[in-house]
Parts: sequence; C-alpha cells; structure tokens
Amino acid sequence: MLNDPYSPCPCGSGKKFKWCCQPIHAQIAKIYAMDEEGQHEAALRAMDTLVAEHPANPEAWGRKAQLLFQNDRAEDAEQIIEKAFELFSTYPFGHFLKARFRLYEGKIVEALAHLRLSAEHYDPTAADILGQIYIEIFDCEMKLNHPIAARAAAEMAMRLDPANDSIRKGLSTVFGKDNPNLPVCAWQMYAFKTLPVSAGPERRTVWNAVLKIAGSGKLPDAVKAFEMLTKAAGAEPEAWYNLGLCQAWIGKNEAAVAALDQYVAAEADETQAAQAWALAEVLRYGQGMEDHADVVEHSYAFALRDPRVFVAALGEIEKAGLLTGAQVNQEEGVLQAVILEPPPPALTPELEAKQSLKPGAYVALISNFVRLWHTNRESLERVFGQLKEKLGEELVESQTMRGPAKFLETISESLSVPRNPVSKEDAEQRLREGYEKFFEEVWIHRPLKSLGNVPPIDAAGHGILRKKLRGLLQFLRECGSLAKCVYDFDRLARKLGMLEGGVQPVAADGTQKLDMAALSAAELAGLGVDALSSADLDQAFQAAVKLDARDLAGKFAATLVERPAYPERPDRFTLFQLLVNQSLADGKLDAALDQVNAGEADDCKNNEGRRRNEHELRRAQVHAKRGEFDLSQDVYDRLIARVPTELNYRVNAAETMLSARQGDKAQKFAKEGLAGALKANNRDLEGHFKELMDAAKRQ
Repeated sequence: MLNDPYSPCPCGSGKKFKWCCQPIHAQIAKIYAMDEEGQHEAALRAMDTLVAEHPANPEAWGRKAQLLFQNDRAEDAEQIIEKAFELFSTYPFGHFLKARFRLYEGKIVEALAHLRLSAEHYDPTAADILGQIYIEIFDCEMKLNHPIAARAAAEMAMRLDPANDSIRKGLSTVFGKDNPNLPVCAWQMYAFKTLPVSAGPERRTVWNAVLKIAGSGKLPDAVKAFEMLTKAAGAEPEAWYNLGLCQAWIGKNEAAVAALDQYVAAEADETQAAQAWALAEVLRYGQGMEDHADVVEHSYAFALRDPRVFVAALGEIEKAGLLTGAQVNQEEGVLQAVILEPPPPALTPELEAKQSLKPGAYVALISNFVRLWHTNRESLERVFGQLKEKLGEELVESQTMRGPAKFLETISESLSVPRNPVSKEDAEQRLREGYEKFFEEVWIHRPLKSLGNVPPIDAAGHGILRKKLRGLLQFLRECGSLAKCVYDFDRLARKLGMLEGGVQPVAADGTQKLDMAALSAAELAGLGVDALSSADLDQAFQAAVKLDARDLAGKFAATLVERPAYPERPDRFTLFQLLVNQSLADGKLDAALDQVNAGEADDCKNNEGRRRNEHELRRAQVHAKRGEFDLSQDVYDRLIARVPTELNYRVNAAETMLSARQGDKAQKFAKEGLAGALKANNRDLEGHFKELMDAAKRQ
C-alpha cells in the first residue's frame, strides 16, 4: 500500500491519497496481510465489515472484488466490481481489475480494452500506477502481434518511469535490430509528420494544439483531434498519416490502415508513401486483421490418446523422405518438425533427385497435444487428412483455427526444400530457384488485398497502387532478410519495373549477357531482337509469358518460328500455340489456321512429330471457330481413331461442338465418350460425359 499521503490515490479519482482513500487503506493493508497468512475467511469477513462501514466508497468495493478474485471466487468478484462502477462510472482501478479478470480467462482483447480505459481515466500524475498499466498494455499488444502499439506503450512506460533500467533494456531488446522476429518496419520508432511550411497561421495553431494533446499521452483524444483535422477542406496528407499513426499506437489497426490508405493516395512522394504502406502491412499482421491480410496462419490442434502412435507416424513419414527439421527440446518436452508434401512423379531417377519439396505443414507435439500450422491452407489440409487417416481413433478433439501470421512466415509459402543436394552451393542454388519460381511466376500474378485485390504485375502500372507495391516490396525484403532468405528481392522489383537504374538492353554487337528471367516487361521490350541468339530470344519469350506480357511474347514467338529450330529447343509447340491463340483473339481466323499448319510441319521436321496430336486438336478447334463444323468433326474423328483410349479428346470435341451450338455433333462425341468411360470404369469422366449429353440434348 502507499505510504506517501500526497501521491495520487490508487483508486484513480485524481485526488491526493490523504484526502481520498487513505483512511480505509490502512485497514485494507491489514486485511490483505491476513489473507497472505492464510486467514482467508477471516480476511473476507473483515473486508465485509469495511465495505459496510464505507458503502459509498467505490475503492472499498473494488478491493473487496480483488480479494474475492484472489480467493478463486471470480463470479462473486465480477458482481462486486459492478457495485463499484455504480458509484464511480469510470473507476480506473476497477478497469484495471477487470483486465485482470479477462486475462485470467485468456481474453486478451477484452483485457486490453479495460487496460486502456484504466490508463485513460487515471490521473496523469499517477506515474507509478500508470507505468504498471502500460507495461501490461505492452504485454497484451505483443501477444496480439501489434508491435507498433506495443512499442508506444513501452515508450510511455519509460516516460513515466525514466529511471527504470529493466524497461529501457526491454525496449532495446524487443525493438532493435537484433530481434530475430521483427522486421525493421515493425520495430522502428515512428514520429508524427510536421505541417508543410505552406500552411497558414490558423491551421498551424490548431495543428500544434493537436500535437500537444498527443504528446501528453492522451492518444484517444489525439485521434479525435486528428480526425477533425482530416475533415477540413484540403486536408494535408500529413494529417492522414498522423491520424493513422495515432490509431496504430492504440492498437486500432483497421482504422490505422484506412487512414494510411488515404495518406498514400494523397502523398506525392513515392518513397514516403511506400514507407507508410510498409507500416500498413505490419498492421495487417495483427490479430483481428485476418480478413485484411494476404498471409494468415491456418492451424489444426488435436489431442492424442497415445502420443507414441503419432511419433511412429512421423517415423513413417521420415522414412518416405518427407520429414525435415526434426528437433526435440528436452527441457520443454516439445518435438518440432516440418512435414513435406509428396512431389509429383518424376520421369527419371535423375529428375527425381533434383526435385525440391514444399512444406506441407509445420508440426509441434507437446505431451499428448499436436499443433499443425501453415500459411497455405490447402497444403495444411492435405497433411492433416493424411495424419488423420494414419492415426485413426488415436486422434481426438481436433479443431481448426485461423490467426495472424508471424512475420517470419511471410515467405514460408515460397520455401522449397532441395532433395538430395550434392553440395551446400547446390542446395542454395535450388533454394534460390524455388523462391524465383514462387515470386516471379505465382506471387506476381496473385490478386492481393494489400493492393486492392489487384496482382502486383498490374499494380506496377497504376499510380496509387504503384506506391503501395513499393511499400509491400520493402516489407517483403525486410521479412526475407529476417528469415535469411537467399532470394534477391531487387530481382522481383526489376521484374515489376520498380527498380531504379535498371540494366540496359543488349549491346549493339550482341555481346552483353543478360539474365532474361530477371528483366521487367519494359526491359524486355527494349531488347534488340535481331541481335539476340535464338536461345536468348527463347528465354525472353518465356520471361514475357510469365509476366503475362502477351503481345511482347507474341513478338518474340513470331521471330523465333521464322528462324531454324536450335538443338536445345526442337519442340516449338508453345510458340505456335501462343500465335494461334493471338490470331483467334484478334479474329484472324485464316492466320490461325496457317499457324496450325506451320506448327505441325515444324514439329514433324524438328521434333519427330511428337506434338502431332496437340496440333490436330488445335486444327479441329480452329475449324470450328471458322464455322467449318464438318471439317472439325472429321479432324476429331481421325484423332480419336488414332488414339482411342484418350477419352479427353472426346471431352474436348464435345465441348467444342457445344460452344459452337452444334448439339447433334456434341451429343455424338459425348455418347461415344460415355461408352469409353464405362468401359474404363472412369467414374469422374462418366459423370462429365452425362452432363455433356444433357447439355447437347437441350441445344
């Protein structure tokens, strides 16, 4: 209990202790001493007497609630604390106590709300009590993965107790470059932006008044003030930024992201806007932001009747070469590992040895409880399904969850584990290739919530989205550095046209060597096609296809098919396929048929006719597009006669005729296909052919 009579009263009234609750705190101290000595019933009776003597003092009711809670009478404590709030509606200690109740129940979000109300209503001079509250807020915000709000709380605790070395050391440890769990944009200190020099004196007076409010630590009041500033006509971008920062500091991540969105739209400086959007990306990783995040953690948790059965199942998985990173923490009794997804079948043992495997789920076994998690929900579900089948009745009480991803998990989906690397260099190279494949072929085309559900490749050409994309790349780069990722994110930035001072196109003499796969669409477009070798031009074609730069890919393909096939690329079906598709899209049906003919002739000459069936399939489709339905049917009939067991050709024929509204012809192919599916006992195709027949009859 307090000894200084002139310190703020712990009840939070704002009065000095001497003129508020000092008269009852001497008795309260004796009652708590009795309780600590094991005289629980006597202490409770004494507290009842105290409350009866001071029924109008909310602190008496609050301390009774605290004593009840300490004696495992949580329900009674809840009822008693409400009596205190009836007397003192904003009772600060009452909110602090209710936060304790909610923390005991594991309800961190509700506890945090009471802690912030307690901090808001305590007298600012109650430094000792407020310091303790802000430490509690820091702890809760960190558990919710809100590092921006957590740092603000820790900084406030430091201001309230500047001589506290433990707080200072904690700040430097958690929010510093040596923290292995936080990227720079999550631990760095943020500050308000200043008003532009062009602002008038009246606006500057209001602005400075708002900054003074924020500097006092009354952040909810500062939020309201900045909201007023943003409502003014012609509000400065800096007002939106400061509003977002204030909201981030009090853990209002969704509102903070919305304000930062407004700032990015209004800020002309792309670098400043990008830094703000990197901050917004940090906020998306907080609890409660799962619907706004592009990366979330999915998990299964279940109990086991006998954990030895689970360990045996992991042993089987390990024998199959699908377990890695297994380690046991003897002190904590935790087994951790990564279960890998089975690879697709390889054509040769040599190709199988060069495969890289993707993580299917991360696993932790604690006693008889298992937790599986991953940011890729489909992979996780496949692994859980396999384990469920292996464990049978040994698995009980499973439940699924979704929560914020850790920053280290940002790039987990891009990770691949090399199978049988021959050296450290080989392993690193294959890791790098896995990252390149994910970011440059998958991620680059994935609609992202951070970019308004626009893929990065498209966002790069949009003014506002480009600023956001730059911030997103900064965030990815920092998370990659955190995870010691071997991928060069400058390569991704170049692909998106976001890297300043990119490489120059091939020199006039054709001697300059470029990594075609790393070039952006603009850089590919600037290449001197005639100066490129066929091999380099082929790589440029593939890079353009991956970037979805179809016109550019068509330009490269048209040049390549005019050249002789080179030994490393005898199969040129994909080149002709793209040209046919472009001609069809442009309505150039004669050109499309000419390209099919040229492609088939090229395949016979250079590739031993290995792609003959694919070219014939395209021929049938082109004839149908040209309205030459009998010719199309003849091509399909010949193709099916040549390969009668390939039922998918009949599927293609029926679908093509349906699209052309040739119901009789579609029904013919569907009926033949159904007979083949029944003979092959292919249930999936059987059902599909029946659907095609029904659709054909309706035509």
